[in-house]
Amino acid sequence: MPHYCVLCGSELGVRVIEGREVEACSNDDFVLWHDPKVTTAVVIEFDGGVVLGRRAIEPRLGFWCLPGGFVNDDEDPWDAAARECMEEICAEVELVRLIGVFHIAKEGAPSMIGIAYQARLAEGSRPSPGKEMLEVGVFDLASLPVLAFPSHYKVIAEHVGEVPAMGVGDDWGPTFRGKPAAAEPRIAFAKAPREKQPSRAQGPSRPPRKS
Repeated sequence: MPHYCVLCGSELGVRVIEGREVEACSNDDFVLWHDPKVTTAVVIEFDGGVVLGRRAIEPRLGFWCLPGGFVNDDEDPWDAAARECMEEICAEVELVRLIGVFHIAKEGAPSMIGIAYQARLAEGSRPSPGKEMLEVGVFDLASLPVLAFPSHYKVIAEHVGEVPAMGVGDDWGPTFRGKPAAAEPRIAFAKAPREKQPSRAQGPSRPPRKS
């Protein structure tokens, strides 16, 4: 699909800049840089396990994942992580530390930069499914379900200081610490009402960043 210059409207052509082929305008200095998207993932420990949500939307509908999502263009990633937790698992969290920054390669789409945090539930906060989740549950690290995104295994592995064992089975079929993937959470929270659509509305203000 052709792209066009935002300055003059001309169709962009291929130009080599800094050793890379990019789309650029031949009439002016406009270059269409394909920058990666920035996303967050949050590891929330609860009662000896980790909080996961089962997705109510594509991609990977019905699979479990860490709470998290895309960072808005005017948003601090730290604040985005807290906002996504409120939207996806309806829980106010206090972020504890940065786990790591990860490159997430994609096929047919721009790559992503994943920023992962550890968090704890704010006092009195209890998870429940948001509009983008069918249910929320707590899983033992030794018996995780098949997760929606391979990068989330990397995040959890980095969090606990281990390398996950990536086996072959149903779908990606990964395991963690050599244990088979589990289908049911150890602790389950109420399921979300049916036919809810995802929302990009901003959540309430977040707790101040902890040093």
